[in-house]
Amino acid sequence: MNLRFSHIYVEKRVLNDSYVKEILDKFPRAEVIEINHYKDRFNPYYQSFRAQKKAQSLILAKKEAPFIYEASELIQKQDKNFFYTTPMLNCIYDCHYCFLQGMYPSSNLVLFVNFEDFFDEVERVYKNLGNIFLSISYDTDILAVENLFGVAKKWADFVMDKNIKLELRTKSVNVDGFEYQENIVFAFSLSPEIVIEKYEKFTPKLDARIKAIKKVIEKGFRPVIVFDPIIKVANFKKVYKEFIEKVFSEIDYKKVESIVYGTFRMNSTQFKAIKKELLSDIYYYPYKVKNGIVEYEDKEEIIRFIESLLPPIKKFKV
Repeated sequence: MNLRFSHIYVEKRVLNDSYVKEILDKFPRAEVIEINHYKDRFNPYYQSFRAQKKAQSLILAKKEAPFIYEASELIQKQDKNFFYTTPMLNCIYDCHYCFLQGMYPSSNLVLFVNFEDFFDEVERVYKNLGNIFLSISYDTDILAVENLFGVAKKWADFVMDKNIKLELRTKSVNVDGFEYQENIVFAFSLSPEIVIEKYEKFTPKLDARIKAIKKVIEKGFRPVIVFDPIIKVANFKKVYKEFIEKVFSEIDYKKVESIVYGTFRMNSTQFKAIKKELLSDIYYYPYKVKNGIVEYEDKEEIIRFIESLLPPIKKFKV
């Protein structure tokens, strides 16, 4: 049976990298296949994202410039100098609403191992601007595989004593390896349990995520709570009212940095590509297309309802 990471593709130029060797040692039974460039395996159009998701392979590669990007209009910009970077492509989770399904032809996980090149470019941008807010979990969930690859900890060490806020947005509960660091922002994506069960395959349960939030609060962090994307499920108002009440009955909102929230939305090209391959009712609600973005027809009504449920702290909306 072909299990996740039973096949590992390694670019020849990084085959002797010490970090690569550490990773390969963790998968002694994996078939290691040398390749010239990660795009040779990742980019061919004839692949099936859904089929590969059943048995993801791992690709170890060296990224080339650019290493840092300005945030798009689909991201909640929590700071003027908001950027994201991509130390990893794709995710071990399988959320129905994830835009990556329509963005990439492959669902295999790509891990870029040339950290210093990333760090050098981020350092250059940071010094030019004086401060930046940097997300490293935009095209993946870094913490979901932290126990395997330790990527988030490498970044945390890099930003130590720098005027860089490092956002770790996650559905994971892998927070035990982190001690308090002022410029680390844990942003926990939360959903009602019915949404998790139906649309967020392989992700931790809501109670487990809440427990992880409590852990980081106990360590001194002020986490961000993310209600995004808000999904219009059956009995929507009842489901989300009970969900948000549960979250803030267990988490003291005064110890939370902010709340980020937004309804389901997606680039229309990605939406159409996913709809062709993924059998999910999430792609059959009444939608409108505005400026190339697919969103709920009653988005504003949904937003107003959600806002009526939120506690009086700093908020960011899309």
